[in-house]
Amino acid sequence: MRRLHQTSDAGPASDADDPAATPFDRGYLTDGKALFHIERTLVASPHGELLVELEDCGTLDLIVCSARAVAELGMRPVQPLARIAAARARAA
Repeated sequence: MRRLHQTSDAGPASDADDPAATPFDRGYLTDGKALFHIERTLVASPHGELLVELEDCGTLDLIVCSARAVAELGMRPVQPLARIAAARARAA
C-alpha cells in the first residue's frame, strides 16, 4: 500500500465555517488498493492550503495530507452501493 504524505503543520484549523469543505466530508476515497474514509477537510492558515484528514479503513490510522497529494496519488471517490441503487431507482 502506498503511504500518503503526512503534514505536521495541520494545526488547530477549523472547517466549521468553510462551506467549500462540507461536500468532501464523510465520503470515501480509494487508490484501487486501499480504502480511506474522509474524516474532515481543513484549510491550513496562513497559506490557505486545503488539507484532508483520512482514516485508512484497513488500519484505522489517521492521515493528514494536502488535497494536492490526494489528487497526485490518483485517489478517486467511492460511492456506497445503497447510494448507487437509490440513484438507479430514481432514474427508472
